[in-house]
Amino acid sequence: MKRLVLLFTFLIFGITSAQTAPKFENDTLTTSTGFKVYEGLDLKIGTGSMNDGDFKFIRTNASSMFNYYSTIGYQGLANQANSFKRSNSGLTFKVKKIMLRGNKRNGFVYYVKIGSGLINYEIDLENAIRSGELIIPDEFSPKEKSQNVTSETKYDKLKKIKELKDSGVLSEEEFQKEKDKIMIDK
Repeated sequence: MKRLVLLFTFLIFGITSAQTAPKFENDTLTTSTGFKVYEGLDLKIGTGSMNDGDFKFIRTNASSMFNYYSTIGYQGLANQANSFKRSNSGLTFKVKKIMLRGNKRNGFVYYVKIGSGLINYEIDLENAIRSGELIIPDEFSPKEKSQNVTSETKYDKLKKIKELKDSGVLSEEEFQKEKDKIMIDK
């Protein structure tokens, strides 16, 4: 029975990840959605996905001397100590380096190194795109929604885009386009 469950799990997750795996060729990383990332590219930061507005998938680079290390966490919240702060929403950063981490057993993840001055940050690219922490062109936005996400009302969507406009992430023109799309749907 265990073998059957293990085989079934492998087939489901193995096939899914193989179909959408990012590819790195000729100094360019193509994400699972088709967005191309390379050194020198300007990436626009979206909004943080943690409850306090900080970023979950953009954090202090693991090799940085400013990275917080602890076995018990930062006030019980280890990820928040190294998270990219919400005040960076709407800013643009150049890609300094594309990095691959992981192993065959646990899988690999591509990270993009960005930064300014002494502090460098790393972006878990796939998760940052899915969560909206990175703003990418619409044609490369993930098409499928997670089953865990609750359905948003029209007013929830309007509130989100208003917040993005107020924080400077969206221009007035972009806000109006998004607002029109929301008002037409359903």
